[in-house]
Amino acid sequence: MDASERLARVQHLLAGLPGPYGNAHLWTLIGFAGGEDLFTGVFAFLADCGVIDSARSFGGPPQAPQDAEELAVCLAQVDQDGALAVLVGMVSRTLAYGVRGRYPVDKAQDVFEKLITLLGYGTRWWTNTDLGSWNPATTHAMDALVAGTGGGILVAVLAVDED
Repeated sequence: MDASERLARVQHLLAGLPGPYGNAHLWTLIGFAGGEDLFTGVFAFLADCGVIDSARSFGGPPQAPQDAEELAVCLAQVDQDGALAVLVGMVSRTLAYGVRGRYPVDKAQDVFEKLITLLGYGTRWWTNTDLGSWNPATTHAMDALVAGTGGGILVAVLAVDED
């Protein structure tokens, strides 16, 4: 399967994810992995989502990363199983209160196992959380970010929540 077909399949697979639910919100980035590195692409995605700022409203330093280099420091590389666990957790329950998220656990597991298969062997994954603690990637009280690149595709899933 070529990258264009793979991209279309990933877009179809993740089409139901983005949007608000309760106090939470989900966004997805799906595109070709190309000339820019993962961190530059994901930082641009965060800026497009409006979840980073250039100055805290209380006069302190910005909470969210201010560029791709700062974002890279917030993210740790994880294996496929680690990425799958975070992806399933962040869409099957809200970050703040642990109530039902976008998908039931079984559906989330199925969707993200298919995503991993579509991206293929050798996909590299990064996240800012293990869902117990995290390095802030946004200005929200709680956030979970998972990004992966494989098979010529870049995917990022972001969940934010407020308590």
